Amino acid sequence: MKNLLFFSALLALVLVSCDKELSQSSAALPVPVLPDQLFDYTTSDIDSGFAFDNTPSDNIMTNEGAQLGRVLFYDPALSINNRISCGTCHSQEFSFADGKQFSEGYANRITHRNTPGLVNLRFSNQFFWDMSQHSLEEQVIMPIQNHIEMGIEDIEYLSEKLQNKDYYPPLFEQAFGTAEVTTDNIGKALAQFIRSMDSGSSRFDIGSTTDFENFTAIERTGLAIFKRVGCNDCHSVLGNSTFFFDGTNIIDFEGGGFYGGTGEDAANIGLDMHYADQGRGNGVFKVPSLRNIALTAPYMHDGRFNTLDEVLDHYQFGVQQHENLDFRLKNANLDMTLGEREALKAFMLTLHDDRLVSDVKWSDPFSE
Repeated sequence: MKNLLFFSALLALVLVSCDKELSQSSAALPVPVLPDQLFDYTTSDIDSGFAFDNTPSDNIMTNEGAQLGRVLFYDPALSINNRISCGTCHSQEFSFADGKQFSEGYANRITHRNTPGLVNLRFSNQFFWDMSQHSLEEQVIMPIQNHIEMGIEDIEYLSEKLQNKDYYPPLFEQAFGTAEVTTDNIGKALAQFIRSMDSGSSRFDIGSTTDFENFTAIERTGLAIFKRVGCNDCHSVLGNSTFFFDGTNIIDFEGGGFYGGTGEDAANIGLDMHYADQGRGNGVFKVPSLRNIALTAPYMHDGRFNTLDEVLDHYQFGVQQHENLDFRLKNANLDMTLGEREALKAFMLTLHDDRLVSDVKWSDPFSE
């Protein structure tokens, strides 16, 4: 009995200590510094005439909504112990990836998949490496609830937590006409901010309107190789494979029928004969964007490749003949000389968009 009383008292002391520590850390959290004049989030680099846009009719982007999303995206209060924000693992300097094979969550536990960059997600209809979510408004809530990433499994607690922060009720009022913090509006604001992260001002985008007069000779050679070896069959220039690249234009491939009728940009690319992580099933994973590819290493769903050369080594020499290998790779001719590989890399680097990684409207408002 004495031992039981001792351990009960000890547990109570630990809990009080944890509550005190959490309270102190909450009190020490910074507040966002926002501009006097709203940033423009509604004007896009991307032609609005594209065939697919996942913006729902009940969450049309506004500057006020995206600004609220920016604050939420970078606020560590969205994690259970105020340590992790969305921006912790999606860093602007890495094109909203984080430069690590796997990311560290709120309790120092490690995720089991690589953190992808965030770019042009307005033009995608599936999210996560296994494409398990189709609504951006719903997807953005899931890392918050994840027991490894941010740890607020009771999502209603998050609404109560944010409601008690002085800066949130006015921001929700401006964005949605009500000062009440709700899970639904948290998801909508985060989705608006992420949809605003567009990339359409790279050297490739500029060149596509001028027959690539701005390209060097090696970049033009790389462009031809990109088409010749079939990279463009899976990787669109925008960042979701509903749109394919034909050398001069972005073209709609009639709903993505390249994918066995699924309409989804996914493939088994022969990484393994036996997958520990099955992805969507049978080693099928989402095809990622090549935008700002130099900033988003390491590569693949498990971050196994640290360099573009390792990625090219895989496609040229390492594709495993899995029974579910994507048909575009089964008979592909991926032979390249060293010079052709250098040219291909040079072309891919033309997809770098400095605006995405430098524009202050996507930066951390808590660090200003």
